[in-house]
Amino acid sequence: MGRPSRYDWDDKRDICWKLYVEEKKSPKEIVAWFSNHFGVPESELPSHRLFRRQFSEKWKFPPRRERLSAEQEPIVVERIGQLWEQNLGIQAIRETLESEGWELGDNEYQRLRKKNGFRRRGDALGAYGVVEDEFLGAPGTGASKRSKAVKGGKRKADQIAPEQWLPVEDDAAPGIGSMDTGSDMNLELNMVGDNAIPSSAISQLQPPAHLLTPEEQQRRAEHLAQVQAQSDLALVNRKRRRRIRGYGHLPPDDPSLAPRYGSETTLDECKAYLQLTNPLYLQVRSDYERICADMGIERKKSVAETGIWQASKDRLVQENAHLATVTHPFQPDLDKKAIAIDCLCADVTKRMRDSKKKLTIADSNNALGLNPTTSKEIRKRFYEILERDQYTTRLACGDVHWAELRQSWFDAVPLLQQVVNEGDAHKMKCLDILCRDATKRYNDDAVRRDPSRRQYQQSTYGPGPGSAKANGRKEKKGSPGSTATPAEKGSPSNRKGKRTAPQPEQSLNIDPALAPYANPVPCYFRLSPESRLIGNHPRMWLGNLTAPTIQSLHTAAASKAGAATVTKVQGIIKNGDPGPNGEEGMGEDMYQIDDDGELQVYLEAAGEKSTFVVCLAGGYA
Repeated sequence: MGRPSRYDWDDKRDICWKLYVEEKKSPKEIVAWFSNHFGVPESELPSHRLFRRQFSEKWKFPPRRERLSAEQEPIVVERIGQLWEQNLGIQAIRETLESEGWELGDNEYQRLRKKNGFRRRGDALGAYGVVEDEFLGAPGTGASKRSKAVKGGKRKADQIAPEQWLPVEDDAAPGIGSMDTGSDMNLELNMVGDNAIPSSAISQLQPPAHLLTPEEQQRRAEHLAQVQAQSDLALVNRKRRRRIRGYGHLPPDDPSLAPRYGSETTLDECKAYLQLTNPLYLQVRSDYERICADMGIERKKSVAETGIWQASKDRLVQENAHLATVTHPFQPDLDKKAIAIDCLCADVTKRMRDSKKKLTIADSNNALGLNPTTSKEIRKRFYEILERDQYTTRLACGDVHWAELRQSWFDAVPLLQQVVNEGDAHKMKCLDILCRDATKRYNDDAVRRDPSRRQYQQSTYGPGPGSAKANGRKEKKGSPGSTATPAEKGSPSNRKGKRTAPQPEQSLNIDPALAPYANPVPCYFRLSPESRLIGNHPRMWLGNLTAPTIQSLHTAAASKAGAATVTKVQGIIKNGDPGPNGEEGMGEDMYQIDDDGELQVYLEAAGEKSTFVVCLAGGYA
């Protein structure tokens, strides 16, 4: 007598037949169904593998999906090839097959894709798509093999060589050194198969890394200097708008610089004027997009004269409680807020128009008559051109040299030259999409190889809360319970002196050293010259410190700051040595205060008169 079964399957056969055979649910879906039906966690149920074994070996259930017969498989493969040539995504191809009555299981669908080469990324790719060991089959040949390097185990995305997003040439066969001359693209491929060139020989055939000549380095340096000079002159003559963040090699302009016209108010300034947080900002955009759809608004200038534009903004303010509050007649700076609402609404209509005209890689491939493999091979050629040229940015490259690089690309691929000769505007735009994708991949790979090339992307570059996307990514990275409160960060310490007063009984979870003061302690605050604010703010003010914590200090420091936030606080200690002329500040030492422990040490050293220098940013004062 064997060991009794852990699970009782006797009365579950009928329901399992219904779920697996009739409703065609997968074992994983059946496990989830039982979990929801009986209200038990999935960990207490048999695993999906046990369900599958019970169905096939014990109960002899028929397969959930009939496998393709030898006659059906070529038909399905041909249909997958047709959808592949149309640049449909992997999931879209499967959904199309299912709508046409071909119900393929996950394993069978993946097997057909792998066997016939319908894959977005090739295996065992060497430098720039050269096959190192074994030939990878082209679509329709059924000759797909994996190299030993790939069989050794899976690689993470970071470990894949930067060049391996590039495909192999799919239209060649083992032992053939180049593509068919009747193909649309006469691209050469190294010999593979039985007569393959050894990988060591291939590496010797690769041209060495292109190094810039001193003349080319000097030309680029002179070009950048000229661009910088032209940019500065245009700013002085009011011929260009402000640059609120770095562009290529050009630094951002002075943040205190005012816009030339009201229409050049940045979205971040609009958020500051209207006191919008990023969630409120996204809600306002969503509300106005709905209003535009209801009122049929596509462009500001087309409806401005009829009064519809102003009516749409009035409706937005009426339906949004926050905007109605900040634009109340008794609120200050109503003209700036009106400009901010106008700029925000104009940007919403612009994004709505652009979303309708956006081209994807798949759209571009279809317009140019390319399949995914050929499209990647074309982009690979431009990638190689950029690498040989040691390309950095379009700004440093210059328009003339950029045109030369693109012409080299056109000359290397006859199909592109044919498109250029036709002069079709839509096809030329599709070429730009492919060019942009190759350039972005090259820049990303260059940063991966040399992190020093990474350009710092500011998440905040104005007085507002900054980019909604950038800050959203930061919020996703941190778990909800991982951020410690200021009270949790402080270290215990016994406070002595006048500030210490008898405290009421506190909860056991609160550090007595961080308990609130019985009477708020007045402190002096000075505005740091590094502050970035819109509007007027006093250079010195008084605030009340209710507790010896950073949170309380920031609250007191921002008491007159409106929507601005505190970015840095420094404590001042008088050292008794004033400046040679008696000027203020020369006899002072400043100490950075970042946590509760540092604040407590400073308060003890400062005695009865505490003075803080506060840097404010990110809002309207």
